[in-house]
Amino acid sequence: MRRFCLFLTFYIGTLCAHAQVEPIDSTYLAQMDSIIVEYERMQQVQKVIKQYEEMQLKREMSFRTDGTLAVVRGLLLSWTDHHFMKHSAQFEPKGDVCNWRDYAVGGMPLLANWTLKAAGVKSRSKLERMLTANAMAFGISFGVSEALKHSVSETRPDLSNNHSFPSGHASFAFVSATILSREYGYISPWITMGSYVTAAGTELLRVKHNKHWMSDLYMGAGIGVMSTNLAYFLTDKIFGADAINKPEVRRRDIMRLLNFNAKPSGVSLVTGTEIGNRKIHFDDATVKSGAAISAGADVTWHLSSQFALELMTRVVDAQVKVFPTGQNADDLYTGGQLDIYHIDVAAKYAYPMGLSRRMGARAFVGTRILNGTTLSQVLTTNSTSTLPKTYTIPNEAKFEMGFGITYDCLDADNYAWGFTADYYHTFSHYMKNRYSISSVVKILF
Repeated sequence: MRRFCLFLTFYIGTLCAHAQVEPIDSTYLAQMDSIIVEYERMQQVQKVIKQYEEMQLKREMSFRTDGTLAVVRGLLLSWTDHHFMKHSAQFEPKGDVCNWRDYAVGGMPLLANWTLKAAGVKSRSKLERMLTANAMAFGISFGVSEALKHSVSETRPDLSNNHSFPSGHASFAFVSATILSREYGYISPWITMGSYVTAAGTELLRVKHNKHWMSDLYMGAGIGVMSTNLAYFLTDKIFGADAINKPEVRRRDIMRLLNFNAKPSGVSLVTGTEIGNRKIHFDDATVKSGAAISAGADVTWHLSSQFALELMTRVVDAQVKVFPTGQNADDLYTGGQLDIYHIDVAAKYAYPMGLSRRMGARAFVGTRILNGTTLSQVLTTNSTSTLPKTYTIPNEAKFEMGFGITYDCLDADNYAWGFTADYYHTFSHYMKNRYSISSVVKILF
């Protein structure tokens, strides 16, 4: 193209010379040359944009493996916490098994999704794709959950029935959250974060109502996310790319990439598991906890490309039981819950690994607040025992410190995802050494 334009310029100049017309000014020729260069540059930019949009469309139609980690956590916890779950304890029943209010909380992202669609807000899917994928996602999730419930026969903490594993509420909530994220997460990362905050809230409600063990919740969440991704994948095999509102490159996508590699300050939703010291010893019994569910937020402020300060907050819920010893080993006690709150300030070093990944390490100090509980004896096999005997874990606030590693990867849907692994040392007699492994969704400022 450039050669043709130069030839045309030369040809016109030759004609002007033979016609005894004043030659074209050299400044004009230079301007024309710069226009040609700019045109070629724009052609290259458009080619890159087209390749990026095709790549995004291909990703949209591929099978995503989100949810795999939650399934693995659920399976591991069902094995490592098996002894804890099988040991007898009497957890207080709180509401019926279904508890439709918990379903209402979990269904809020689905309601938001269809409200936006009805209002005419452009979703990632056209109507036929959205309807088919949504119906298929709930069908797969419900089928897998019910099959496992009836084959595994795990007893609920409140002993209401033996359909505890996996959590149908968690599965429903994460199908709902994943649908909203896939359809409207491209508009704003806050939509994705809000959907998964609601799903995590449903998990916490099920624990508070004594309906599930931690393994049930993680397995249910993983089934929900993977069922939704499978449903979209199968739907795309039916309808193809024509049922998708194709992704487009936006200026803010480019700016997000630049910010991630410069100073990736932002706020993160963190959900995971807290394990470690689980035993509290008394004279004639031991109080043990299962693996705890953890949720919270990190606020990161980068002072430079690699150094940052962080505010870390966590809410942790752990189920506890009394394990008597000696002649009272078969006594029955109430089950309870420990609420743990972490508030810490961290110094962080994060090293860029390519354009879209960062590995980091951090050290932190802060406060751990323990909301204790009292566990009471309700049945004894010792005729000389006087009821009720109790074991109390007191409320306390203690200084803590620790360190951890982080991983962030920039996602194509306006946010970064990753994981954290942290060690907490609390200056307390109760569960002083704890470990936290969490998944992260991060929104850049």
